[in-house]
Amino acid sequence: LKPNYQLHIITNGFQDVQERKLSNSKIRDYFSCVIDSEMAGVKKPNPEIFKMALHKANTTPKKSIMIGDSIEADILGAKAVGFHTLHFNAHDESRHNYCDMIHDLNEIKQYL
Repeated sequence: LKPNYQLHIITNGFQDVQERKLSNSKIRDYFSCVIDSEMAGVKKPNPEIFKMALHKANTTPKKSIMIGDSIEADILGAKAVGFHTLHFNAHDESRHNYCDMIHDLNEIKQYL
């Protein structure tokens, strides 16, 4: 996705821990910004962390999609700010009507 899209992370984790995870996973270079709850002063689903991410990315909710594995923190939080959302069902949750659901990250391409 990186060649065609700006990728960002919004996480409730702590900055040093998240940076270490991204570096150790060798995926840090794929992401332009990492917005964490420590930086934002609030955790998802608080709208302020999503607004901070939009500001740092210099974009709008209409041009953005939140792909997350938590219905409450990621999906409902992002929808409240106006993001398009896509639920990555990593926890084998039941079907719902909040947004489309994927089970494999390769499925993201079908929604872009």
